[in-house]
Parts: sequence; structure tokens; C-alpha cells
Amino acid sequence: MIINTNTRSLDILKGISVDSSNLHYDVVIIGSGIVGATAALALAKKTTLRIAVCEAKSPNFVEPSHSYCSRVSAIALSSQRIFENMGVWQSIAAKRITPYQKMQVWDALGKGKISFTAQALQENVLGFIIEDDVIRMCLLDRFKQYHNLNFLHPVTLLSLEKIKNGIKLTTNQQVITTKLLIAADGAESCVRQQLGVGLTTRDYQHTAIITTVQTDLPHQATAWQSFLPTGPLAFLPLENQNQCSIVWSATPDYAKKLLALNDDEFSKVLTEAFEYRLGQITVLSPRQFFPLKMRHAKQYTGDNYALIGDAAHTIHPLAGQGVNLGLLDAATLAEVISDAWKKKRDFASHFTLRRYERWRKGDTLTMLTMVDALKYIFSSEKKSLFYLRNTGFNILDRLSFLKSFIANYALGKRADLPEIAS
Repeated sequence: MIINTNTRSLDILKGISVDSSNLHYDVVIIGSGIVGATAALALAKKTTLRIAVCEAKSPNFVEPSHSYCSRVSAIALSSQRIFENMGVWQSIAAKRITPYQKMQVWDALGKGKISFTAQALQENVLGFIIEDDVIRMCLLDRFKQYHNLNFLHPVTLLSLEKIKNGIKLTTNQQVITTKLLIAADGAESCVRQQLGVGLTTRDYQHTAIITTVQTDLPHQATAWQSFLPTGPLAFLPLENQNQCSIVWSATPDYAKKLLALNDDEFSKVLTEAFEYRLGQITVLSPRQFFPLKMRHAKQYTGDNYALIGDAAHTIHPLAGQGVNLGLLDAATLAEVISDAWKKKRDFASHFTLRRYERWRKGDTLTMLTMVDALKYIFSSEKKSLFYLRNTGFNILDRLSFLKSFIANYALGKRADLPEIAS
């Protein structure tokens, strides 16, 4: 049963105070997506700082039903631990999650392939596929537990200016001052632009197409990914064993052709592209699409501000690491701020915030480099790279130590994680 979205929106926000008379906060977070909401909860839990989360649109959610939201995320084990520590994992799991135990990856043009299993890594699962709306719904519902956390919506940022010991925000509703401003407002971050923070960018020359599909054969709790000549195609398992969420990253020209097909035509092309591995495939939901671009902020921090999540970096979805990187940003920044706050130091100074930047930038650059290398190797038509990627896949599949290292890194089992992700 689908619950009326407006009714659900009011229910989920009940008990969240919106204090329009007090226009000063210690921390203001722009953006209430998964990363912004997690940062707010982590700070509210670790400190007594007065925090406001500003969102341009009031949330409207649909309770999970027989149909799935097209936007899903592959949640790593490190992200699961963050949600557990925020007190939201149980409510997420009660709504709808899909654990997966296996991953199959192959080159559609050759014989190179590699597989990963949770058992080989001594884990119960490799990760979870969860609808973005389910995660965000549970995070925002948790806001009610903290009296020092206000959720302001709908509030649109019009301009900002640096002032003594803080930042002044002019919105469509009121003027707000804050000691620390956190940008969690996505890839086209208004905050980042108004702060004048530069970007390193690279167009991936791919358009991602996402939708939900029905498969004749069960997905076997497996995440599947085929590297096609036009770009990677991923099938992500959903709770229904014969349904998957797909992410097809294709060259712009080919993506236009795919989007111009009707559902029956697209289903046929998709089935053939996936080599009938899950039998006949049928599209269940409208296709959505978005261009893919690498973005990396030249600086994550300055006096009285910090960037997290897509406001700081965007990455190709082929590795499924975008939201996981953002969640580690949120957890790390909360730890840095709370450590400074407990020691009665200036938590909003660039000196303090630089610790967060140093902590996260190296890890993010490592992941960006790995994804860029994979994208280049599998999109190249050079015969030498064709041989390298197929031979390399097969060799790597037999080198259990190296394969485990790569898998554990992607799962979030690595050193120097923030406390709530460890």
C-alpha cells in the first residue's frame, strides 16, 4: 500500500522544532540528503552544539511498497556501521534492504572475469542495496531525538557572506548566522560556488540510465557488472529475487538511442546486452538518466566552512562508492569537530578543519584514481589494453590475497576510519 506522500511527510517531521526566532546556530548544514542528514545526526549525538539543517524542498516520501524507487545505493559495511551508531540501521532494515553475498564482474568483449564472495572475505554479506528514500526517511525521522537539532524547510539559500567569526546566510525566509557552514548540497553545490571554491573536473563521457527491471531468473543475491564497449552495465539485486535495479552507463550518443526506445524495445536490447544471464528482462519503471562527471574540490575547508559528499567530490558509479565516500566525510568531519569542541578549541577554524581535509582527501583521491583507471582501461579500444584487462582480470581472480585486499578496501575494511565507521 502506498501512503499519501504529504501525510507521510508531516508524520516523519513531527516533533522536529523549527525555531524561526533564533537566527544564530553553531553549525548550519545546507542539504538534507543522506550525507547531510548523517553529518547532522553525528554532530547532534557527539556535541550540544546548536545545529540547523536547511533544505530547499520539504521532504515527501512514499512508504516502501511492491514498487521500488529507481535511485538506490550500494551500502558498504563501513556505512552500515555509521548507520548503526546513528541509531537508524534497525529502522532502515525494518523497511527494506537487500543484502548481497556475491559479485560477478566480466568483460563483455573477452573472457576476463572476476568474482567476489562474502564467504571468502569471512563476512556474512558484501554489502546492501537500499533505496535512497528509505535511508533518508529513517535519518530525518531520527532528528526528533535531538533537541539541539532543527530542520528548516523549505529554505532556499540566496546568498552568503563571511563575517567576523562566522558566515551570514540570506535565505528566502530569513537571515541566519552561523559559526560553521557545512555544504552538503550536492554536485552543483550553491554553497561551493558562492564560497568561490575551485574544482578539478573531467567529463566521463557517459550518461547513466537507471530503472527497475524484472528478470526471468533469480538474481541469487548477487551484484552483476558487465563492461560493455559503450560502458559498464550493473544489475543490483532487490528484495524480490526476480527484480533488480540497473545502472547502465553509456556513451552519450548511445544513451540517447537507448532512451528513445520504448519499454519493449529497451527490454530486448538490455536482455541481449546482459547476455541472457538472468533470462528475459522486462522494464518495470520509467527510465531516469543523468550525465556523469568527475568533480573534486580543490579545497574541502576554510575558515568557518567545510564541504562534504557530492559538494566535495563526485565519482563514476561503476564502483558503487559515491555515497560511501560521502558518509565517511560526514563521520570524519563530525569526529574532528566534536574532538575540538570537547577540548574547548575553535571547532570552526581552518586549522581545526584542515584535519578533516587531510584525513579524507587522500582516501578520496585513491578511489577517484582507481575508478578513473578502470574506466579508461575498459573504454579503450587499444588491443594492448584489451589483452591487459582480460588477462589481468583472470590473474587477479586467482590471486586471493590481492583480490581480498581490493574487496576489503571497497567494503570499508581499512585503516584510519573515523570511530563510528570502525
